[in-house]
Parts: sequence; structure tokens; C-alpha cells
Amino acid sequence: MKPNRRLDNCTTSGCHAEVIDHQVMHGPTAQLKCLDCHDYLSIEDHIFNLTKPTNQLCESCHTLKLNQVVHTPVMKGDCLGCHDPHGSDYKLMLNQDPAKGLCQSCHSDDYMDKKFVHGPVAVGACIVCHQPHSSDQKNLLIDDPSKLCLSCHDEFDQKKKGIWQTHKPMEEGCVKCHDPHATDHPHQLHQAVPKLCFDCHKDINELVGKSTVKHGPVGEEDGCVQCHSPHFSSLKYLQKQVQPDLCLKCHDKELKSTDGRTLPDMAVLLKDNPDWHGPIRNGDCVACHQPHAGDRTNMLFQAYPPEFYASFSVDRYQLCFSCHLSDMVTDELGVGLTKFQNGDVNLHFMHVNKEKGRTCRACHEVHASKRPDHIRESVPYGNSGWMLDINYTKLANGGSCAPGCHKPKAYDRTAEIVTGPKP
Repeated sequence: MKPNRRLDNCTTSGCHAEVIDHQVMHGPTAQLKCLDCHDYLSIEDHIFNLTKPTNQLCESCHTLKLNQVVHTPVMKGDCLGCHDPHGSDYKLMLNQDPAKGLCQSCHSDDYMDKKFVHGPVAVGACIVCHQPHSSDQKNLLIDDPSKLCLSCHDEFDQKKKGIWQTHKPMEEGCVKCHDPHATDHPHQLHQAVPKLCFDCHKDINELVGKSTVKHGPVGEEDGCVQCHSPHFSSLKYLQKQVQPDLCLKCHDKELKSTDGRTLPDMAVLLKDNPDWHGPIRNGDCVACHQPHAGDRTNMLFQAYPPEFYASFSVDRYQLCFSCHLSDMVTDELGVGLTKFQNGDVNLHFMHVNKEKGRTCRACHEVHASKRPDHIRESVPYGNSGWMLDINYTKLANGGSCAPGCHKPKAYDRTAEIVTGPKP
């Protein structure tokens, strides 16, 4: 005689009471339909067997449409590797608390020992990103990796912001730089910055390694992202701000250079001196300065004499002549080349093109001044600290100065020159 399908005695006789003592119950168990899954081989000896092999038994009710990538336990038909067949205190009748080791019982990486753990990993919400049974994505992901990340981190969706400059790894996928689970580095980066950046930007790594003068942020942890956005920007080179504002984030105070010099507070200098050098007006500090490293004083891109007095050659002024015509210094006649002329005599030639020539900064501020044409207020005399006033005044057709280096003089571009300068 076939036993009663309700089988109240399975749970009420004191044998299997624990089977129904769960917060989440399997349907047949909750309805005490034990014989939906079990067949008794011997009622007297309490010997029973499953009505079908485990995987077939589950599939008789739970039909899974499997995609291209299948979770290993599902592939093996090991439903009980993750689920309790009767009931559980956890959602979906899971064998363990997801936040405390269900997935890690197979995937043994101990993410919680890391300093920075992804939120879903920290709370055991693996299925926020991964399908538990099968997927068309690698690693059983719910969606394309980048789309999946943006489903939570939509602040990094550059399409919504209309931003055109995208960091290449963004196109390759967020996991190019970030570990999706946990690491010992901020933002779950695979490595600390700048080492992570140097894995791709090998030219910058090589430049920094061989250069004698290095920009301060380059050697600092997270230094790269002080200037560059790691994801996208509307500015060239993924800059976070336009220049000089970007540079003034650090150069808004006096700084010490690696050779002990005091670098000026550029924010105050530019605020107090309205006549800016062209590259600064154009927001292009890197027209003159290497942004990462170099071998020249102040990380200048090209040659420029560091001394106050320097014999002249075009090669020594490559930096200036990358914008200004060298003829404005080499040609004795200044018509059409410079406004600093007395008649047709080129006064730049007279000042600079000598054996003991004055460098450009003898008269001009390289960043900004209060005077027209970036003329300086004063110049240092030797190593005494004494500053000689230039006393420059701009006139309608020329100008005048009364410096400590010679008696007051004036120049007039309209003056008639009867005898040209001596060769």
C-alpha cells in the first residue's frame, strides 16, 4: 500500500522536525509533500531514495534556459552545492549567507583582507554583477562589463555629459585599471598611481626615469590624477582644468625647487601683474615647461640661458625662438621685426647680441608684469640682492628708461637715422 503523500509523521514524529524550521522554505517541503522528491524503499526501515537523480529532479520543476557561459555547479548538475533542497534561513534557500562565504566556499580569494573592497563584494551581493546559473558574458556577468559598471556608476557615463576626450582604457573596459572585487589600492586600482599609469605611458616613465628635474606630482602617490582626469575630459590630454588654473592649484604659494631655489607664488604674481606673457594668456603653460620632467632648469622644453648674462647664439635661445623670430635679435635693422627700434636701428640686437649679452629676462618678466611688453620693474645686480629700477615708460612712438646700468635713454621709431649702426 502506498503511504499517505502528506506524511505528517516525517516532521511531527520527532525525526525530521528541523526540515521545516527555516525562514525560507522549498515549496514541496512547506506543503509536506515529501514524496514529490523522495521514494521510500522500505517504510519499516525508514530507507528512502530520490525519485530521480538530483539534477533531473530539480529540472522537473525548475527549467533553466542556459546561455553560452554556464556556472560550473550548474554544468555538473550540482544544485545542492549552493541550495538547500528543504529550506534555509537565507534568500533563495542558499546554503550559506552570501555575505559570509557562499561564493567564497569555491572562489577562495579572501577579498575581505584587502584594504579597499567593492561595495557588492563587501555585502555578499555577487549576483548584482554575476548571473548565478549562466550568461552570455564572460565570467557570468549580467551585462557587458562597461555597461554593467555604468549601471551603478552613471556619473562616469561620458555620453551623458557630451565629453569628447576619453581615456583609452575606458573604451577597453573599467577592469583595465580597476579590480571589480578588491585590492589594497584606492578605488580598487590594480596598482598604485603612478605605477599603474606607467604600465601604458611607458614614454613618460622613461622620461621621468632619466630626467634630472622632475615635476613634484609625478613622484607622488595619485600624482597623475592631480592634473589629469582618469576617465574623460573636455580638455586636451584629459586635463582637469584649463591652464593656468590647473597649474595654480599647486603654484598658489611659494615652493622650493629641487635645487633649493624659491619658486614664486604664481597666483599672486599673475593677480598683481596684468600684462601676461602670450602662453599664459593662451592658457598654455606647457608651451614653455615640460609638465612631467626634463633636464633643464624649471623643466623648460628647449634651451634658454639660466644665467643673467650670456653670450648670444640662436641655439641658446631655442625656447624664445620657438615663437619669436630669431631675426628680431640677429638683424641689425629692426623695421618689420620689432617695435624696440630707434629709427631703423634694432635695439634688441644692441642689447642681446653681444659677447656679454643680456638675456631676455634682463628687461622682460617671463610670466607677467605691470608694464607693457612684460617690461620688468627692476633687475638684480650681481649677488648683492640690490635691485636696479628700470623706470621704463612707454611713449607714443617708442619709450624711455632710466636704469642703474646706464644713463636715461629714449628711443623713437620715427626718428630719422642718417648713419646706420656700425657693423
